[in-house]
Amino acid sequence: MSDRSPLAIGAYSLAVILALLELTILWLALRPNVSDNYRAYYIDRTTTCLQQPVTGEYVLGTELNFRSEGDKTRELRPCGWTGPAGDGTHSVGETSRLRFAVTAKGPLTLMLELTGVTLPGPAQQRVRISANGNNISEIAVTPDKTERFAVSIPASALDDDGFIDIKLDYPDAISPGKRVSNTYWRSVKLTAASLGPA
Repeated sequence: MSDRSPLAIGAYSLAVILALLELTILWLALRPNVSDNYRAYYIDRTTTCLQQPVTGEYVLGTELNFRSEGDKTRELRPCGWTGPAGDGTHSVGETSRLRFAVTAKGPLTLMLELTGVTLPGPAQQRVRISANGNNISEIAVTPDKTERFAVSIPASALDDDGFIDIKLDYPDAISPGKRVSNTYWRSVKLTAASLGPA
């Protein structure tokens, strides 16, 4: 059979197409076109909080119960939380977020009722709080002690998009066991929260 036969040309063409396909797949694997949230969580591993879309539906000034028998709070929790339990909604990872849909223009007060986890670790858990990317406070939570914290949110921290995104960072998050990924580390339990005028 001659090298110029239609069968040989077809085989070479198929090999070239397959090689190009494999190179394209390799290129996409090395440089994936994904969202910033996806990249930060799965690729760069710069966050333990894979943000999900939530409505943030909320009536300003309402105190919500984050225990299992309490209010439905799923649409306020974009990431970093387990489902509600009897002792509250547990943080998971090194960051958790809350999202409130409000159109307030003036300063606000965020109330958080938190309990520190009882895993072996530091005597207190630091919680750094930011609103729409602006650092606003740092509090300390004691293991197995429920406390209420009032945090002032200045009007300058509010955006015009109709949402207030609250970020809770846990620099002292505790690993629940050896070789457990930091996406499962624990810090606090949220039992109640509210957002209202200052």
